[in-house]
Parts: sequence; C-alpha cells; structure tokens
Amino acid sequence: MAINPITRNKIKDYLNGFIDQQLAVYSQRNLREFHDVDSYLAAISSDGDLKPFHASIIPSAIMRLNRFERSLSTGLGSTFEECARLIALDHHAVAIRSYDIQASLDQAVWASIDLLISNIDRNIPSIQLLKCLKNFNQSY
Repeated sequence: MAINPITRNKIKDYLNGFIDQQLAVYSQRNLREFHDVDSYLAAISSDGDLKPFHASIIPSAIMRLNRFERSLSTGLGSTFEECARLIALDHHAVAIRSYDIQASLDQAVWASIDLLISNIDRNIPSIQLLKCLKNFNQSY
C-alpha cells in the first residue's frame, strides 16, 4: 500500500521541521571546544562531560559531529511515531501517539501470541505465519 501524496508531503514537512529544530537547539548548545589534546586533558569538568580517550585520538570537529548525531538519533525515535500517526489518519478517523490500552487476555490468546513470536523467530514461511494469525484471530 502506497502512502498518499498529501500524507507524504505532511511527513516530509514534519521531518524537515524536526531537523531544523534539532539544528537550532544544537547550535545553541555550549560544547567544550579544544584546539589541542593537552589543553583538553588538563581541563576539569564538574559535570563529567570530558572524554579524554576520545580527545586523544579523534579530532574535535568529529567529536562535535558525533554529539550532534547522538542527540539527533535520540530524538528520531519520536518521529517514527508521528509518521505512523500521519499514515494511520489516512485510514482511521483518530490516531493517537503513545496511547495506552488495557485489556484482559485469556491463556489461549497468550499461547497463540507466544506461538506466533516463536514462529517468527524461527523464520517460519509466511503462509504458516498467516495460518497462525488466522488461528489467533479466531481464538480472540
């Protein structure tokens, strides 16, 4: 199933906004700069942000880029949820991120779920997985 072109543009705009926001936040961060390893290694930090091993083998520009990549990767987790929500809205009236739902399941349903996961882990062919899903749907 292809993504609707309007939804595709919404996702693109959302991701562009996310990247712009990440760049704006990161450019305002006060990161420790160093020009030579000796001055960096002589520095004192009360918040434990020094990385002496890294500083001795990695240029400062690469360390700065690595810090940006880490903060970007952390923030990206929420973007997948939002993209999924935007896609879901093409097919459902309401789509809510991080929505908690509670239900009771009997032992037969849990057994079906365990069997399905086990089959996936063992790379069972798709047709058998579909049969397992059909059995799960019938038991629930």
